Amino acid sequence: MAQRRPLLPLAMAAVLLAGCSSIGNIGERLGVGGDSGPSERLAPAPAPIYAAGDTFVYSENGQATREQVVSVAPDRVVWTNDSGLIWTKDTALVTPQLRWSSHPELGRGQQTIIGSPEQLFPLQEGNVIAYSVRGSAENAPAGWQEEHRCGVSGQEDVTVPAGTYTTFRIDCQRKDFLDTYFYSPVVQNYVLRLRDFGNGVTRKELLSVTLANDRTRDLPATVATPPNPIEGPTGDQSAMPITMMGEGEKPMMEGEDGMAAGRITELEQRVTKNEADIARLQQAAGLTPGGDAMAKPDSMATSEAPGGDSGPWAVHLTSYRSQRSAQNGWRVLSNRFPALKDKRMVTSEFDPGDGRGTFVRLMAAGFPTRDAATAFCAPIKANGQFCQARGPLP
Repeated sequence: MAQRRPLLPLAMAAVLLAGCSSIGNIGERLGVGGDSGPSERLAPAPAPIYAAGDTFVYSENGQATREQVVSVAPDRVVWTNDSGLIWTKDTALVTPQLRWSSHPELGRGQQTIIGSPEQLFPLQEGNVIAYSVRGSAENAPAGWQEEHRCGVSGQEDVTVPAGTYTTFRIDCQRKDFLDTYFYSPVVQNYVLRLRDFGNGVTRKELLSVTLANDRTRDLPATVATPPNPIEGPTGDQSAMPITMMGEGEKPMMEGEDGMAAGRITELEQRVTKNEADIARLQQAAGLTPGGDAMAKPDSMATSEAPGGDSGPWAVHLTSYRSQRSAQNGWRVLSNRFPALKDKRMVTSEFDPGDGRGTFVRLMAAGFPTRDAATAFCAPIKANGQFCQARGPLP
């Protein structure tokens, strides 16, 4: 099996390299270590302390996504989101996922960090680290290894929809892009992440945060009036309060489709199973995973899901790397949006033409007109899921 181009941005944030380094050339590349700029206003910040139930709602590319901490151990933090994905990270903030349950191109996978990225903390201007990550996945069994470097550039006041925060700016040079994180100690996570690919910048910003306890109650959101804040869509200049759960309260995701604390055990069981599956994948590294037959180009495939309404129009929900991943995605989305259970799952293969190869478009079919498909999408899009009318189908 020929080795694919190693990774997409998401997976390539998967890769990194070793130990603490002097500022030197790294600092010059990251803009660290020259003029100190404004004097620091926050004390050096230790690594974030996560707690089960911490919930962060972000907006990226116009879509809102809730990310919640499932469980915490000394060497790992397990996360999930409202699409049912599960991933494991450490607490160094800038490091990529160590394990993940699904990726549209890579499927399941894992990575090993080589180095000591935790030496970036406590955060203060001029800190620089370099490290690498070695990884493999079911759709990239040959694996990858790349170097990443991160440096603390200073402090900035940042305004996002959740409010205005004094943050530490951390710039991380990946292989093909630059990540910039704005970390707020009171939030215990970044409030803004900018990703610069050279030909455009994506923006992921905090909409709201709910912490499972009051560990940051005494920390300030801002320590000065921002002279030139990085504006969010709202332009709001005031810090909004962080929701903190009182003693005895159970952590719960916001919204009717939220995940209550009673599901934490179930999720941890899924994490354990996922990690066992990844271990088996490692043992079989170099072998083509079974059951990943792709649809033929320009062809349509319909699942065994029972059809409801009839009609030539469909709604495009998301895309995957394989037919099997699309089937798994259909189950996840059908549980999240029960209205899909009355529709037919339909897939088609396409090539976006950017050198990444083919993908499987996941659609729900059974709409008589474009207007009917568009109306069906409205509540789905309101819950942060991509949905777009397509058709008429062959």
